[in-house]
Parts: sequence; C-alpha cells; structure tokens
Amino acid sequence: MDFVSKKDDFIIHHISNSYHDQLKLGDKIEGKIDWDYRFGIMRAHSSQHILSAIFKNEYNIDTMRANISFEEVVLYISKSVNKDELENVFQQFSRFCTIENLPFKSKLISHDGSEDLNNIIRGKIPEEKMLRVIEIEDYDINCCGGTHVRNSVEIGSIYFFEIKKGSEFKYHLGKRAIKMLTKNNIEIIDLASSLNIPINAFPLTFKNQIYKLRDENEGLSLKILELISNSPTTILNGVKIGILNFDINFKLLSKKFKDFSPNYLLIIEKGENNIQILSNNENIKANDIIQDLIKKYGGKGGGSPRSAQATLENELKDIISELQLLFI
Repeated sequence: MDFVSKKDDFIIHHISNSYHDQLKLGDKIEGKIDWDYRFGIMRAHSSQHILSAIFKNEYNIDTMRANISFEEVVLYISKSVNKDELENVFQQFSRFCTIENLPFKSKLISHDGSEDLNNIIRGKIPEEKMLRVIEIEDYDINCCGGTHVRNSVEIGSIYFFEIKKGSEFKYHLGKRAIKMLTKNNIEIIDLASSLNIPINAFPLTFKNQIYKLRDENEGLSLKILELISNSPTTILNGVKIGILNFDINFKLLSKKFKDFSPNYLLIIEKGENNIQILSNNENIKANDIIQDLIKKYGGKGGGSPRSAQATLENELKDIISELQLLFI
C-alpha cells in the first residue's frame, strides 16, 4: 500500500505499482494492519498532541507544524523557549507519558456545533460539515482525523535527541527511546565514574572542562600564530609565507592576523583538500590564488582579496611549489 486518500465518503487505498499485474477489477482483497507500525505511529501522534498542548497551556505558544513518523516526531513551535521553560515542559511531558495518565477521547460533531468550542479548541477548525475532535481529558481539545492511544501512559518513554534554537524539537519514543535512554545512561554513568564524580555533577563538570579546554586551546592557538608570524615557513620573492596544518577558529585567526608583519601570506591546510588563505599584501590577493588552484585541481570556493578558501577535488601535495609557480 503506497498511501490512502479520501474522496467524498469513499476511502481509497492506492496499491503499489509492483502489484498492478497481480490484481484485476473486481478482485476482493483482504487487508491486514501492521499493528507494531500502526501503534508506533499512534503513540507518536498522541505524544505530539500532548507536547503541543503543554506549550500552549503553559506559555501560550502555538505549534507551527509537526512531522509524525514511526516512533519519531519533529515539532516546530512559534516562539523559542529558554532552558527553565524547557525543563518544565520536559518534566510534564515525561510525567504525562509514563505515570500520570490522561485519557484520550474522540467524538464527531457538526461544524455548527463547534461554535461553543471556539475558545477552547487548540488550532484551526476545518471547513467540513462533520468534525472529529480529539480530547485529552481536562487538558486539551483539538480537531484531528488521526489514530490515537486510549491513555497517555501507553506512549511510554521519550528521548529528545535534537533541539534547535529552542523552537524545533526532535524526539524518539517506544523502543527507539528505550534503546537511546539505556545507552546514554550507561555511558554517562561510565564517564562520571572515570572522573570520580557523582552522576548528577557530571553535566556541570563536563561543561566546565569544555570551557577550560576551549580557553587553553585558544591560548595555544594564539601562541602558534605569534610564532609563525615571527618565523614564517618560507619566503618567496620577499613574501613571507606561513603554513598551518590544522583548523583554527576563524574569528580568532582573523583578529590575530591583523598583527602579522606586512607582506604576509598565511595558508591553513584543514584536511580533506580544504585550504584557506589570508593575505595582507595588496598585490597578492587570496581569492586570485584560490581561483588559480581551483582551475588546476578542480573544486569550488571563493572569498575576498584578504581571505579566501576552497575545497579542491584533487589532492594538493605541495602548496609551496604551487606558490612558486604563481609568483614567477
């Protein structure tokens, strides 16, 4: 079955092309529901209703759209939430899906009869004669034609695996959620044990270690840039050339390069045929060198006279030799 559509009062099942030769007009077909898949979709759909209702009830934030698939949901809301708000939402969401049961009820009402519900229905009311309403008892009411669980605790464990800008949420449920929760729980316990700290102290300790390493890395990068500024890799036709064989924070690099001595060309080879060039010589433009390399080695890139970069299709083995040819 590819998909199902509705025309007037008829439900139309669209058969996959591979079965067209096996069927003829008038054949009787017995359909069978893949219950595991169906239940995974039901739980995902019902969980989305709960999460959208929490955002609406707690912070008056609307759901813009949601993508429902087997044991996975992507939800987009109209306004970003902060960390404290997110923690509150997650706690309620997990509680409703696991231990605090909310019954789901469905009923059909006429469009005219929906007027009394205008102020309490979450979302838009479709322009149809008959409406199917899904109610989460004492918490949410919404027009929906989809299948749902009977009780919220049937949804079970939830695992958020990606959050963007506080307004886009991706999460697993069912077996996927249990697998990820178990795996990550064991890994965090193992990491906390290796640091000889309690598990509840791990997030803050880990964050502090990251900040410390970032500061140390920035300090080391500044020392390396200062060293290569004073001691270039080579000099070609009076142009000082420095080569770095590792990636470095671009903001830090751009700021520090302003302190480099005049007539300097800095080459950063980042790996995977990715190259970046900075120049403070008005006659030697970084983007011109990049374009010459692209012509010879293929790839794409660009930039400005002072800063340019490219990802080449073919390997550049010796940048110094290429610069010698360009400077002749």
